[in-house]
Amino acid sequence: MTPRAQTHIHPVVWLIATGGGLGYSPLAPGTAGTLGCGVLLWLLMPNDIAASGSLAILLLSISVLAFIAMSIWASTKAEAVFGHDASKIVIDEFAGFVIAVLFLPKTLIVYVAAFLLFRIFDVLKPFPAARAEALPGGFGIVLDDLVAGLYANILIRIMLLATGL
Repeated sequence: MTPRAQTHIHPVVWLIATGGGLGYSPLAPGTAGTLGCGVLLWLLMPNDIAASGSLAILLLSISVLAFIAMSIWASTKAEAVFGHDASKIVIDEFAGFVIAVLFLPKTLIVYVAAFLLFRIFDVLKPFPAARAEALPGGFGIVLDDLVAGLYANILIRIMLLATGL
């Protein structure tokens, strides 16, 4: 099915793909999606996952992989209505931000740095993010954000090591 061939989107797909409607933000829907994800993660994530033990780390890892798979699925479905990587689809921002803060300390400075760096990398699309975005369907919609999140996570780790925080 070609993009925009459908005019109706299933409510569950809409809820997931638009981040509960954050994708309809009139100003910077990607930023709104990232902020919504950041607040949600702040409320839901434990303070120190590493101290919770290896089972908690394993369960979180499986949950993140399942979330990414769901993001790709919902983005693929939403693309048929909204078009490829449409601004209304913000679940990719959620997925990317999850990667940006994954296994990092749950501190305000880390979350603010992750937010800023993720948005910068998401906009600039350093290699291979731009190529990833060109992939078809939900893979292209989500993968470039995962790359941006990975770059943000790595840079924050380097900053934490350099500053001793």
